[in-house]
Amino acid sequence: MPYNIITTFVHGYQNLHINLPEKNRPALWRICDNKNQIFSYPFPRNPEDFIALDSFIVGERPLKSAVSFKKLPRFGLTGLIKCGEYIYAGSWNGVYEINANSYELKRIISHRLMNDCHGICISDNMILTVLTCKDTVVFTDLSGSIIQHFTIQNDLTVVENKELTEVDWRFIGKQYRGSIGRWHFNYIQKIGNEIWLTSRNANAFVVIDLHTMKACMRLMSLPTPVLLHDGLEKHGKFYFTSIDGKILIAEDGIKTNKTQQEYVENLHLFDRDLVAKIIRLNETSLKREPNWCRGIDVYQDLIFVTIDGRYDSDLSFGVLVLKENGDIVSHYRLPWKTVGLESEIRFVTGFDICVLEDKNV
Repeated sequence: MPYNIITTFVHGYQNLHINLPEKNRPALWRICDNKNQIFSYPFPRNPEDFIALDSFIVGERPLKSAVSFKKLPRFGLTGLIKCGEYIYAGSWNGVYEINANSYELKRIISHRLMNDCHGICISDNMILTVLTCKDTVVFTDLSGSIIQHFTIQNDLTVVENKELTEVDWRFIGKQYRGSIGRWHFNYIQKIGNEIWLTSRNANAFVVIDLHTMKACMRLMSLPTPVLLHDGLEKHGKFYFTSIDGKILIAEDGIKTNKTQQEYVENLHLFDRDLVAKIIRLNETSLKREPNWCRGIDVYQDLIFVTIDGRYDSDLSFGVLVLKENGDIVSHYRLPWKTVGLESEIRFVTGFDICVLEDKNV
């Protein structure tokens, strides 16, 4: 069947001083009826860039204390979700509101608590993001005003850290590879009255009850080490990517009799939380372990994930479509040479993925 897939991607250049905010950069890949489209957008980096693109930006102007980057962050779009007639995508220092029909940029929603946005969520006319380096959930209205923010500490207490607003985090750069923050929350979603966060460092969900403002962990029974990245709930199941080339499908252990073994006597007597099945991509017809795996969506009975694109690897990344039994249905590739000059680029990797139900959108 023909799909309508949109995938955000990020990239960096060999020349770390490239900025040029007036020049649009490729950041969104659409696959529809097996045809490819690449969409480019402006990416303001330094405070003066925000002033130059003032007509696009809503929310908060840079603080007077904000300084320019010594080392520019990556370019591109990150977390991705469709809501109504718009697509919302994160970036280093804002959330892009994009027309879902024309793919034209309408606005960049930005304020001081947006930095290296990973997953994003839209709920009740609010944008939910995470200040990843500070393990902080931020609620923003569609005009760019901060409504609420709270931090999850390492003992799972939930607090409001008012000192965070003294810094304009949009202009704070990540100076090293790897995870940041204690939890490194990658994916955020709202399920009922709860916020579900995927923690890369804990390999688990952290769930915040918005009524009581208390947090707990949702843990998984796993037969092998994993490196969780994104994780979402669909059809009563939980689907995760692991950056080392695995896909996890988890169910609530209280509601299912499934185990990693064929049979367990008196299973109802044991304590357990989520029970996971693992698809190892190197054991599928892909026949190799991808060098990166992040971004996931589930549509009907199919799983969509992005693979490959780490630093110092082949300048391309892909989208895999597969069934829950591990059978690969489709594999799409985006080589950078179809986008720009390979001699200028350092890396390119997919970030998030969204399957649109209407192929005309």
